[in-house]
Amino acid sequence: MDRNRLHDMISVRQIMKSLRALTARDMPPQERLDKIVEQVAQRLNVDVCSCYISRPGGILELCATYGLDKKAVHETFLRIGEGLVGEIALQRKPLAVEDVWSHTSFVYKPETKEKQFKSLVGVPLIRANRILGVLAIQTRKIQTFSSEMIELLETIGMVLAEMLASQQFKKSDSDTLSVGGRQKIEGTGLIDGFAIGQALVHKRAEQVVQVLSGDAQKEIQKLMQALERVECEVNKILATSHMSGDQSAIFETYLMFIKDKGWIAKMIKAIETGLTADAAVQKVGDEITDRMELMTDPYIKERIHDFRDLVGRLRRHLGRAKSIQNRKIPRNTILIAKNLGPAELLDYDKSKIKGIVLEEGSQTMHMVIVARSLNIPLVCGIKNVAQIISNGDSVALDATAGNVYLNPSDETLDVLSERAQNQKKLRARYAQMKDLPATTRDGTTVSLNINAGLSNDLMVGDGVFFDGVGLYRTELPFMIAEELPDVKTQEDIYRRALMQAQNKPVVFRSLDIGSDKVLPYFQRHTEENPAMGWRSIRMTLDRRALLRSQLRAFIRAAAGLDLYVMFPMIASVREFIEARKTLMMEVEREKRRGGTLPRIIRVGTMIEVPSLIFQMEQLVREVDFISIGTNDLAQFLYACDRGNPMIWNRYDSLSPSLLKALKYICDICQQAHVPCSVCGEMASRSLEAVALVGLGFRSLSMTPSSLGPVKAAIRTMDQKHLSAYLEKQLEITSGSLREKLKMYARDHGILI
Repeated sequence: MDRNRLHDMISVRQIMKSLRALTARDMPPQERLDKIVEQVAQRLNVDVCSCYISRPGGILELCATYGLDKKAVHETFLRIGEGLVGEIALQRKPLAVEDVWSHTSFVYKPETKEKQFKSLVGVPLIRANRILGVLAIQTRKIQTFSSEMIELLETIGMVLAEMLASQQFKKSDSDTLSVGGRQKIEGTGLIDGFAIGQALVHKRAEQVVQVLSGDAQKEIQKLMQALERVECEVNKILATSHMSGDQSAIFETYLMFIKDKGWIAKMIKAIETGLTADAAVQKVGDEITDRMELMTDPYIKERIHDFRDLVGRLRRHLGRAKSIQNRKIPRNTILIAKNLGPAELLDYDKSKIKGIVLEEGSQTMHMVIVARSLNIPLVCGIKNVAQIISNGDSVALDATAGNVYLNPSDETLDVLSERAQNQKKLRARYAQMKDLPATTRDGTTVSLNINAGLSNDLMVGDGVFFDGVGLYRTELPFMIAEELPDVKTQEDIYRRALMQAQNKPVVFRSLDIGSDKVLPYFQRHTEENPAMGWRSIRMTLDRRALLRSQLRAFIRAAAGLDLYVMFPMIASVREFIEARKTLMMEVEREKRRGGTLPRIIRVGTMIEVPSLIFQMEQLVREVDFISIGTNDLAQFLYACDRGNPMIWNRYDSLSPSLLKALKYICDICQQAHVPCSVCGEMASRSLEAVALVGLGFRSLSMTPSSLGPVKAAIRTMDQKHLSAYLEKQLEITSGSLREKLKMYARDHGILI
């Protein structure tokens, strides 16, 4: 037997023996992990051995090291796909690099003090098809790693993965790791930026103490007076806060809630049953928010925070909670809350709020829109944040990476300062492009549109230019109302959206209800697979009066203007023809009654159901335009429930199968001269947006916050070159193109 092979076998046995001994010993998990990396480094005769563990949100945390600076443990984080370690986790394959400093994927983390190390080999820690982390070794001298060495490291990695899966190194329930009194807490950054300050925990109204009342009329009077005071308060915010259009529109929506007859009627009815006004507000508010919580549509769930804000404000005026207005707060305040409404944020002295940390939140929350206009960094997605962080704690925010540092060290503050300077330069580049078109280096112009669901969504702020509304969701007014909105109510909503779009095209999607989007005044039908069941166009074609009333409202709202109507969840050309026929019936009806018709009417469909792909040649002869909903299309194409956390990230949107399907749709549309856009999540992410443009798409619709980054990416790419590159890669690649596209972007100076 070869001597080196014999040596390797002995090394494996020795290391396995050491690992078994460490597993059997009773010691703290951190100490055990430290011992393991030390043993591996010494047995393999290398300078460094490090273990990175996967954390929620696609993060890899350096949890143990032998050879790197110990201070970097629990202070060094990489996103999956970032750096060599991140690439190992993303590809789920070993990687050996002789000279890391010359590798395009290498990312230097100064806190590790790894400048002296040249070569690296790492293996993914995988169990049950789940990436648990990465084990990596490094050497000072440039070294070629043998296949036997990599195989040995893989064997060690298998054992270590079993240990990780058995929860021996799992974080505490608070999702934090404490080192010397300091904590680094992982979340999701919603508004980029950096902040240092003192924590202030936001409190909402407490539970009702007095529930029953014997004087209903007195309680109703108290309720009406409280509603008037809230209305005056919101009007005062509008008048005194020097708001931009997007902020003022949000609070105009508040006024619409306050005056909603259905909500008021339900509270009065609850009072008449014997409840106090305060108890009635809480009861009805809980009923509405509980109903909205059942829905998986993130856009609708985000409106819950606005409603909770309004309920808390109303209860405060009924005497159950103290006002936070004019409250003295620290000069550098980091606001901590489970969730927060936009009015609640503006109750504080805005000049003193330097950062926000939330348990719940998303990009299109109205509070986030307001905070973005105020340039306040924000991190969300931190479980039990109000219990982890207390009033007066020292907090540092890296909202760009989504990290919160409790009692940060001087080294951490130095690193954050450097990152802040880099981000400032990037924002300056975005600002330079703000008024420029989304035109590639070789002259291809792309139309950038936004997705919206309320009229205030059309006010994106910061003077950011967009070409139109590629998707206007119409479900929300139906879902928050206690009864079916009549034609006049709908007409007013749609006309307001058209006016605020300022002559830009607005594509109204007909009702996409059913599945998790249940209307309170409709009987719910239990279905085993609601996402593929009686929903959307299937429901409205069956309940034709519901569809006709909405189409009637579209027509009247767009009188004398351009009307774009899009039908969702179409699975066959026959369904589209039937839906369009219903629209034209309403056009004829409006003509007979002497009403003013829209100037032009364009009718299109969303492609979300794969069956429609195989009807493209017939479909393009019937439609005026097409929009691809990549969220549902990918879900159905992969038979992968995007709401299931166990499998939602198993399939990549940049895999050849989905990209080929999208290219086929785009090619057929171009041949037929039918406009085709993408309005799913893919269009909101810079790398995916670049790929879509490379495939041939010339219109994208996205969340407003993505306009700047996507435009920057498009303006720094060469469309023809990328198109040729993609065409070749789609022929030869079976796995995801994500990493290849990342490297292509780096090599060609595309701002991702």
